[in-house]
Amino acid sequence: MQVKVDFSREFKGSFENERGASLKLGREAGEFEPYELLPAALAACFYATFLGIVEKQKLDFEAAEIELSGKKREEAPTFLESVLLVLKIKGAEKSLEPKFSRAAELAAKYCSIYQTIAQVAKMELKLELI
Repeated sequence: MQVKVDFSREFKGSFENERGASLKLGREAGEFEPYELLPAALAACFYATFLGIVEKQKLDFEAAEIELSGKKREEAPTFLESVLLVLKIKGAEKSLEPKFSRAAELAAKYCSIYQTIAQVAKMELKLELI
């Protein structure tokens, strides 16, 4: 893994990966702040892990949505205190909910970013079939 982050004298910058993708960093419209990137990394890691599990289990669905919310500590350092990850599965058979629930639990167990954040925050996982 190799990424590059360039900053101006102020908190304005860009994040680029090896494949040429980039994000604008900052506090203005159209830019990402650090604590907005962490949930995105968590959701992406969790979903990639979840996909690997459901593919092995041959579970079928149309799409998924992940909603994340968290609470930071008031005291410095203001690391995450708690995180709620809600996985919404669209177009799946309701009778398969226990299998999707197990797949989500396994994804949480094997997602490295989920487990890293779990070292400092109380993690809660919910599944909804919609």
